[in-house]
Amino acid sequence: MKKVLSRRLFFANYHCKKRKNVIEYREEGTPEGRMIVDRYKKLIKNTGLITLGTFGSKLLPFILIRLYTYVLQDGEYNTADLITQTAKLIIPFAALGLTEGLFRLAMEGEEERRKKVFSAGFVLFGGGFALLLPLFLIAQAALYGMGSEFSNYVWLIALYVLCSCLHSLVTQYIRTKDHFAFFSLQGVINTALVAALNIVFLYFNDFGVTGYVLSVVLADFIVFLLIFVKERLWRDLVPVKCIEKSIYKEMVGYSVPLIPTSVSWWVTSVSDRYMVRWFVADPNEADFYSAAYKIPTLVTLLCTVFSQAWSYSSVAEKDEKERSSFFSGVFSFYAGLLFVTAAGIMAFCKILTKIMMDPSYHTAWEYIPVLAGATVFSALVTFVGSVYTVRMKSTFSMWTAMMGAGLNILLNLVFIPKELLGIPLPGLGAMGAAIATLISYAAVFAVRALTAGRYVKFKIDLPLLLANIALLTGQIVFTTLSGGMGLALQIGVQAAFLALSLALNGRVLAKKMVPILKRRLKR
Repeated sequence: MKKVLSRRLFFANYHCKKRKNVIEYREEGTPEGRMIVDRYKKLIKNTGLITLGTFGSKLLPFILIRLYTYVLQDGEYNTADLITQTAKLIIPFAALGLTEGLFRLAMEGEEERRKKVFSAGFVLFGGGFALLLPLFLIAQAALYGMGSEFSNYVWLIALYVLCSCLHSLVTQYIRTKDHFAFFSLQGVINTALVAALNIVFLYFNDFGVTGYVLSVVLADFIVFLLIFVKERLWRDLVPVKCIEKSIYKEMVGYSVPLIPTSVSWWVTSVSDRYMVRWFVADPNEADFYSAAYKIPTLVTLLCTVFSQAWSYSSVAEKDEKERSSFFSGVFSFYAGLLFVTAAGIMAFCKILTKIMMDPSYHTAWEYIPVLAGATVFSALVTFVGSVYTVRMKSTFSMWTAMMGAGLNILLNLVFIPKELLGIPLPGLGAMGAAIATLISYAAVFAVRALTAGRYVKFKIDLPLLLANIALLTGQIVFTTLSGGMGLALQIGVQAAFLALSLALNGRVLAKKMVPILKRRLKR
């Protein structure tokens, strides 16, 4: 009996709730305790599978940035970046927001309804893309008349939109079927194809900007075909006449507000690159800024991988009491991981720039600290936004995103140019763009953190969060101003910042990971 008790009490995941001076303990040996640990295990398992699938694709620009900065010169890198970002702006309109909304809508109801949602997604996307085709032709004619070089790339933008949407629709659908292993595999294949095509088109053949974009387009289309055939998705397509109007109405009602949301996030994260290109005379500064964005990809990667697994777990959790506890625990872990990762990126940003970029791009490190901070707040915004996904409150998500976009445009106009309408301005150039992005994401996070509790009540450790933000701000300022400082001083201070970040967040990270690892080792 004692052995049984000791085995059941081997470790306890204590969820302390002070109610009338009574503390309730949930032990891992109890059914309730096992459910809590299993919930975290499932989240970690899904995160691991998605990491395998998306790690390479999100890390690929980081890995191949040396090739890009070597091959693409004199504004070409910025041009290629703007082409892909323009396509990403058009995607929500072509797919009517379904690249984001299909997963959430298909998670509701039985398998037959899921198939109807999937089929309706193709119908709506087909209609949306068909309506955009004349606009592509008009845009090409207009740009050609203006003598813009972008007139040569409109066809690439159209292909990018088409193939990206097709790929996204089928990958979102297989996630709803809980096929995370294949979701992971298709991501690996997609990454390998992009890398191989990049090397063929850019290194062995001087295809320049066209080769850069076409690599992604072809990889997306090939993987779309692979998923469609491997999963036999034609069996999940139902005749159009069998899809009720109520399904179309629900899909449009939920997904259409996601269009301005996606556009707003695009404005917040990408519009600054257009403004830098517009207001700054030196095209190399725009190139450096676009390249600098790739280094914080590590934080973006962490956010993307986690949010895809988290979106499934947060929607799948039905018990309100447990959902609140789950949100609170995962937020503390996620935020801690983000702050530690950002601290590491800033500490090594100069070394990473020298290793990953062509020597002509080495001054790009100056923008990395501020952009790393912006990426942290962007990731936190994404997590808190999952509350709106759970409650299907896409409208509120839209308004907060639009607020961030409006603030970002205003700050870009204030910080980037030296003069606007005869009014003298700071003229910070690309650095002003980075600062504007950081402030915009921080403001949206503040608004969402204050309002999300109306829909899912979860706790934020405010003192810990504020301490992390203060430490992050201090490291951003020091790193940005450290250009003329001695090497020994830089190493010492950066080591101190990294150690403090680990000290602040190590306990939270260990608290979530150690019990799961212990249980796995015990087995």
